[in-house]
Amino acid sequence: MQTTSRLLALGILLAAAFPTLARDRERPALNFPPDATTTAPEQKLASRGRTFVPLHSTLIGHGGVTRLNFSGTLSIHNASAANVLAIDRVDYRSGAGEIVETFVSEPIYLKPYASMQIAIAQDDTRAGVGASFTVDWSTPAGSDEPVVEAAMASFVGTHSYSFLTPGRRVSRPQ
Repeated sequence: MQTTSRLLALGILLAAAFPTLARDRERPALNFPPDATTTAPEQKLASRGRTFVPLHSTLIGHGGVTRLNFSGTLSIHNASAANVLAIDRVDYRSGAGEIVETFVSEPIYLKPYASMQIAIAQDDTRAGVGASFTVDWSTPAGSDEPVVEAAMASFVGTHSYSFLTPGRRVSRPQ
């Protein structure tokens, strides 16, 4: 009985020390403010693009000895003050380039200056080393391109690490 009590106390202490690990699995991966989206615009979305964003969910250190997992948040911002941004598709890819999960498969229309995020939990190692996102988007002709970047953070004991990676426009297959 005493061993069970000690294990329960240890579990409570660990849960208190690492609350984000317990919550990450409960949170929805796709997040945006309730008023950030709208319906499809009447004007034609003539400009189409793809943004590639590295999401370093796992990094290898110490000559291949240490493996450090990161939580990651992909942020997509409509940089236009006047036009709607269509997020047509968002794929999470492994280091081998294979699709691990498709987070958006039908267009989401973001209002001007609105944003959305996709979260990857720190213990989600499905994509491994070299993970990335591809974001397919559309805008009216002459509109500003979206700002797409990823923020990564790792919490290990009393240490934490974080960094950002910007997205880069790449060719979008037709």
